[in-house]
Amino acid sequence: MKSKTVIIAGSSGLVGQEVIKQLLNDPMCQEIISLVRKTTEIKNEKLKEIIFDFSAPDYHLEKIQADVMFICIGTTMKKARSKSAFEEVDLQIPVKLGRLAQKLNIEQLSVISAMGANDRSTFFYNRVKGKMESHLISLNLPHLTIVRPSLLIGGRDEFRLGERFAEKLYKAFPSIYPKKYEPIKASSVACTLIKESFKPKGQRVHILENKKIHEISRNS
Repeated sequence: MKSKTVIIAGSSGLVGQEVIKQLLNDPMCQEIISLVRKTTEIKNEKLKEIIFDFSAPDYHLEKIQADVMFICIGTTMKKARSKSAFEEVDLQIPVKLGRLAQKLNIEQLSVISAMGANDRSTFFYNRVKGKMESHLISLNLPHLTIVRPSLLIGGRDEFRLGERFAEKLYKAFPSIYPKKYEPIKASSVACTLIKESFKPKGQRVHILENKKIHEISRNS
């Protein structure tokens, strides 16, 4: 299997940081092109950072060839402060990245969604995630992998009271969570994203629910 050149958007997020960390140590990855709003402190010959305007109406990258694109972008209503701002980050940006993947003839697009994603959901968050999935599926990309994790566990830069409480509750009483809803480490989601994106291709659209993400990461 030949080594891969990957593009990642959202490398500063909880899962995105883990994806970068694991790709840097993955012999199957030859180059990482990270689309960033500002440069980071990471120095590695495999990593190339490109300052990128995510607010642009359309996305372009010149003279870039890649095999895989990872979309690890997401926010919260608290941080976005409005439904329209939330939709811009969790719906519009991923869709524009999907169109960019089309232009670049990328073989594999992998995106983080959420458990319960459904474009007809009565819950705003789940509905936005579902719309994002539906838009990406409609692009008819060669291969699309969607992962739907439950509560993410990991060291966030920002404090989220609800998630912090749920994480502590899980660590103290793990059996209270049904397997379907079991919280999952960001590192496990990243591991699954990479493993499923690098393996030989099967179906065009592959959706991985939380229980399957746990299973794949445990067997890696």
